[in-house]
Amino acid sequence: MTKIDFLDAGEALARELDHLEDVSQNPSHRHVWLWESPQCLVSPKSLSTKATFADSVEEMKAKGWPINLRSTGGDVTPQGAGILNITHVYATKPGQAVDLKREYDKLCTPIEKTLGDGASRGWQPGAFCDGEYNVQLNGLKFAGTAMRIRRGKADKTQSSVLAHAIMLIEPVSLNAIEAINQFLTLLGEDRQINIAAHASLPGEISKLAFAQKLETAFREIPVQ
Repeated sequence: MTKIDFLDAGEALARELDHLEDVSQNPSHRHVWLWESPQCLVSPKSLSTKATFADSVEEMKAKGWPINLRSTGGDVTPQGAGILNITHVYATKPGQAVDLKREYDKLCTPIEKTLGDGASRGWQPGAFCDGEYNVQLNGLKFAGTAMRIRRGKADKTQSSVLAHAIMLIEPVSLNAIEAINQFLTLLGEDRQINIAAHASLPGEISKLAFAQKLETAFREIPVQ
């Protein structure tokens, strides 16, 4: 039975790093984890160097959008109702050099397979956390992806991969887009997010049915 955990985003991000540490020390281990969190924004640590960051965090918290920092890069993303996350943590084949495209294939392909017709990947101007490895549905952004790779501790010829995707099960809310844009403006970032750049899961597919198929698709992906 597929389980979706609900927990604070800060706790979820810490658990991701715990999984990464576990795989680093135990490369035979593998984690496929589905989770959701209350309303907040998640920011890459790179933005925390901004001079206005601390004041911006306080202002957004007062508006009901607390900020959590993550270590996997990317850009500002929302969390909350209608958003599902999947975290896949595993070790690469011993002695194999890291190839980012190959590792992102392992992250994007199961999502594309689960979505079926209309799934693709690529840049989506105006989307939050835009990137080459967005998963799109009918030409709009459905999932954002990010990754952290660490050299293994038990076997230094292996790498430990923390791969993460945020998926829009329901249409992203205007409040979430406005919160991201407010935060970016407070930080002095010269970009804004467009709600029309995003897609969501078709209404005839339930979240649980999608999650069950997605978990199976991830577990079927060979990682070594």
